Amino acid sequence: MKILQTVFCVLACISVAAMVPIGIFFGWYCILCIAAALIFAIGMTACKNAAGPKLKRRPDFMNTPEENARIREENGDPAEK
Repeated sequence: MKILQTVFCVLACISVAAMVPIGIFFGWYCILCIAAALIFAIGMTACKNAAGPKLKRRPDFMNTPEENARIREENGDPAEK
């Protein structure tokens, strides 16, 4: 799903970039580029949401001890001693 998400992102960016020259040369036909960009952005978001459950946060040495304790409680891990 990550590859499909990247493809939709690139296509949305290309559609937005193509909007300016098409708007200059063809006028209101640039609305087609805007519609395509919206469709690709919706596809990108749908792929991101369908990717599955998010990973659990893990304690990190950069966090405060209180934040690490909160993360351990959320994950159901035993507290370190």
